[in-house]
Amino acid sequence: MANLIFGEPSLFSINISTDDRFASVSIFCASEEIGDSSEYVLLSTFISLIKNKIDNYDYSLSNELFNLEKNDVFSYVVDGFEKAESWRESQRLESILITLNLAPCFDGETFILLSTDEYDRIIWKT
Repeated sequence: MANLIFGEPSLFSINISTDDRFASVSIFCASEEIGDSSEYVLLSTFISLIKNKIDNYDYSLSNELFNLEKNDVFSYVVDGFEKAESWRESQRLESILITLNLAPCFDGETFILLSTDEYDRIIWKT
């Protein structure tokens, strides 16, 4: 099994363990693990899903929300996604809701990435 760690777990990191065609993924924020590292997903599926997140990320939405309080961002994104009345609005909110529909290891986890030209901000809830 190959292990890749991007970042510093005490601050922020993405940990990926691969075994043949399968991967287990978890994210660490301030030493707190997000995700279930005992769950595996096909590596090709995970790569496709993460590529979709990167390709469809909504930087303008991120800029709008960047300076709001954590609870306000969480409420706007998660509640807004759940109550969205159009597919387009749900896709816009989903673009910054990184763990949604990403892999079984993140079922029930909420990880929002707010990225600007200068800074990145992470909001998570387990």
